[in-house]
Amino acid sequence: MKDIKSQSSMEFFALVGLAFLAVTLFASITVNEIREFGDQKEFLMIKDLALRLQKEVTIAAYAEDGYERSFTLEDKLEGKIDYFVIVTNSSINVNSSKAAFSVRIPLIYGKNFTKGSNMVEKTNGKVYVNK
Repeated sequence: MKDIKSQSSMEFFALVGLAFLAVTLFASITVNEIREFGDQKEFLMIKDLALRLQKEVTIAAYAEDGYERSFTLEDKLEGKIDYFVIVTNSSINVNSSKAAFSVRIPLIYGKNFTKGSNMVEKTNGKVYVNK
């Protein structure tokens, strides 16, 4: 009778150990997936911002002289993702700590896009940003 109790006890502890291992493995996989989802979300937000800026410049490039549009860029995307924008003659690069995205744009003059208020305008056939 004593052997049956000890065997049942060993089986119970083996099953509990196996269940603990399965829960630990599931938790680690879930944490990894959540982290990967966050990184993908950050990339998509950076990409969206770059495409919005490209759209602003492209609209101004095809508009008539005298076109003006003012818009605001938030300090942080969704209040938590810090980013910066670099404008070269023919591209816009939006970068964060985990993601980067670059798009081509028509030639622009003036300054860079900044967090806060921005102005895009077309004068004498040239597109100016924050003139």
